[in-house]
Amino acid sequence: MSHKSVRLLIRDTVKSIRTDVNYTYARPSDFNIVAQFDGQPFVTLDAMTASPSYATDGVYNYVKSWNCAMAFYEFDKADQDIDHTAKILDRMDDFVDKFLNKLNTYMTDSDSILISGITQTPAIKVTANIISGYTLSFSLQVQDDFDYCSVDCVDGDDC
Repeated sequence: MSHKSVRLLIRDTVKSIRTDVNYTYARPSDFNIVAQFDGQPFVTLDAMTASPSYATDGVYNYVKSWNCAMAFYEFDKADQDIDHTAKILDRMDDFVDKFLNKLNTYMTDSDSILISGITQTPAIKVTANIISGYTLSFSLQVQDDFDYCSVDCVDGDDC
């Protein structure tokens, strides 16, 4: 249920779908500093906020609802026609669907996680580097006994 567990779960889910993705835990505006990765997809998870509560009687079943906002982008070109942008949206929509379905698979394997409030919004030719794709927001309700870091870890994190 920790911030670290949820953050790593999301990162590892993204990386399990596409190994060529440039993943960050930052803000979508931080894409402006990584222009050298033209041609590769970008996924970022914004800093998450949490809403802690007790699920039943106010004493037991401590849970946190993590509010997650993500961006799934590729570099676009200002002078490209809408067909080029539409193809980016097609690819990023597929990526978002695969991410949500894989995350949902983790949810069904665990009684400790619930995903809700999913919203996907297109973003066309945004930021100084001209990127297009989707923003995705959702909530993950995680029970006190969920600890992804003790189960799985990639990329040398000190779980």
